[in-house]
Amino acid sequence: MTTPKEHKIVAIPLNRESVISYLNTPSAIPRGAEIRVLGQRPSEGAEIEWAERLRENPSVEELLWRDLPINYLTDTTTDRLIPVEYILNDKSYLTRNLGGWSPVYFGLVEADKTCWETDPLLSEAEVLASYGEEIKYFSADANLVESRLNKEFGTPDINTISRAVIRLQHWRVSRYYVRSAIDMMNYADQLYTELVTGGDLSKRDGEYPAIPHVLLIDELLGQLVRIELARRELVAGKNMDAAKKISDWQKVYSNNHGLSLILKGEYVMGRQRRSTVMISEAMGIVAKQPGNEPFHEAELGAKSHRGTPENRPVLTRNGEIVTPCGRIRLIIEQELIIRLNHIFGHNIKCISALGFIVEPFISGPTLQEYLLEDPSRLTQELYSYILLHQLICEELGVENGDWHSANFIVIAKEESLFMEDVPNMVHIDWGAARPLEDNELSGSLTQNRLDQVENIAFSFHNEALASAVKEIHATVTGNKMHLANLRNLAANIVNQKS
Repeated sequence: MTTPKEHKIVAIPLNRESVISYLNTPSAIPRGAEIRVLGQRPSEGAEIEWAERLRENPSVEELLWRDLPINYLTDTTTDRLIPVEYILNDKSYLTRNLGGWSPVYFGLVEADKTCWETDPLLSEAEVLASYGEEIKYFSADANLVESRLNKEFGTPDINTISRAVIRLQHWRVSRYYVRSAIDMMNYADQLYTELVTGGDLSKRDGEYPAIPHVLLIDELLGQLVRIELARRELVAGKNMDAAKKISDWQKVYSNNHGLSLILKGEYVMGRQRRSTVMISEAMGIVAKQPGNEPFHEAELGAKSHRGTPENRPVLTRNGEIVTPCGRIRLIIEQELIIRLNHIFGHNIKCISALGFIVEPFISGPTLQEYLLEDPSRLTQELYSYILLHQLICEELGVENGDWHSANFIVIAKEESLFMEDVPNMVHIDWGAARPLEDNELSGSLTQNRLDQVENIAFSFHNEALASAVKEIHATVTGNKMHLANLRNLAANIVNQKS
């Protein structure tokens, strides 16, 4: 008799003694409970079925079928829930508390009913919601996607788009790329060449149309994710020679072509939020795909461990999973992130049918790198420019909630668009932004959001810089006249750009 599976939304504090002991002694052989979690990309089997469904019924509804959470479920074990490298490369990963941001794994876990009390990791889980056998989710809106087909794919004809998906699947299977990591890399080589040079796939082939550019971007993004996951699996299995072959291939693309992948995949509060980012200098783009995650907000200091406050996720909207396409739908419908990017001259293209964003590639160090290289660059003027971003958010009725120095790119040769004597910076990740409710517009809550910017101090992982940020934050926000001038500047910018 099969043991029933349970889908649960969990928050698992990783700094508990039993978890630390379990994860800090990695084994080459997977151990712990066998579970399923939501991966960053649909499974290969789901994508094959996706093409077949479009063959049988070319429709927007079938185009969106791939986005269902069931297609993202992937098998793993609890000892692999957090990539082994994170812990090996950062001895304090499981224990470091950054102003309340202790590492807490957050997401959906499917496991046998008997595992929750016996597994070293699952036994520490705080269950925020139980779905049972069905996963609640929020995905794309078919009418919205249909209205945007021409904008996103270059054609309004769903039959043409469906045949393009089928053609791409045929091309993928003909490369036999699933056989080994070498095959996966060879397939990615061919995909990259097609994108950069415009090969055969950009031309009609008999009954099959040219494959739209966004489909090829999506395919390369997915392939790079699979290659990186294969590398991580090899590292976890202590097959370092095979892992090195992949990392060497990745380095060649990064160094010679400006192509790289940032795969977060897991949502660990205090460390990273789920997303995938593909950076391509040759194509002049950055493709970003949000991960499947439950609707939630962070409650500051919600729990306490050994006298230290810990921030925790609190579910909203019935704890539904918002899929990649669902997140892009919200971005389009709310318009806030689109407006924020437009105000700072960084226009984005939303791909609602495939669940990702395409942005212009920007060259320059992150603010994190810029200030770590020379801490004297941290001035009141520069910090005021960071605060200006928050004040513009306030004017638009937005809470960002994720102030991180790696989210700013410094274009050192350009002066700020809005302030003198400050290098221009582009904020490249508004993924945590959300619209404010009417009851959140009070003075005290406005001040709280302004003070959240100070959290950027922890993102440097440098005590001296963190202290300097806190001191400057207090000075700048304590100067009422200066702050009033910044608020006026923010209001003028929003009015001019609206």
